[in-house]
Amino acid sequence: MSETPTQSNSQHDLSPLATIMATLRAPHGCPWDQQQTPLSLKSYILEEAYELLEAIDSDDPASICDELGDLLLQVVFLAQIYHERRAFDLTTVIEGICAKMVRRHPHVFADADSHGHAQRWEQIKQQERLDKGLSQQLAQRLPPSLPALKRTQKLIKKTDDRSAAVRLQQLHAGQQELEQCLVKTSSSKQHTEDIVAQLLFDLTGLAVALGIDAEDLLRRKTTTTIAEMDGSNAALTSSNLTNS
Repeated sequence: MSETPTQSNSQHDLSPLATIMATLRAPHGCPWDQQQTPLSLKSYILEEAYELLEAIDSDDPASICDELGDLLLQVVFLAQIYHERRAFDLTTVIEGICAKMVRRHPHVFADADSHGHAQRWEQIKQQERLDKGLSQQLAQRLPPSLPALKRTQKLIKKTDDRSAAVRLQQLHAGQQELEQCLVKTSSSKQHTEDIVAQLLFDLTGLAVALGIDAEDLLRRKTTTTIAEMDGSNAALTSSNLTNS
């Protein structure tokens, strides 16, 4: 059993960044930083998160370090705003996540057996929601703010453990239904959309059954395709300039 980390009142390594943000938000600080709210920062948080994903895909440690800093800044920014509102501060955030990680790893920080860790993790999360008075309904556990593909993946993981073979059968059936729909001139657009939606759902289910992160896979495929198209366009432009 590992020693459980204890809380400390000493300054943490984030103190310099927290001080900078507090200065920027102060009366004689930066007007732009002073004007920001949690709502206005939402788009920046998403942007920084996706830029970090791109850096990870590039496998460039320097870029990853830089993007981690940008994302960390958003955390400190939000913590400063809520500190000004007397709701919580950065120390509260750090202590909260430390306590959560210790609580969710009793096989490391307590005497629990490591067997069945995944199931115990879910049980602990459910108990945390109950302690906070949060609903156990899927609508609350899978918020609409998640990207559609990611939300679908999480839903399937929680509710459906059918095999890849069964998923393939569903996809074949859906493909046949779509082919028939396209042949029939009487088919409505709504009916076609319903079939395509089910195909997308089933394809995501297949990815889950195969242990594939469909959200990440599609993002990387799109990035690769864009790079290939840019390369082709650059080559075509170069060829046209050479021949002109």
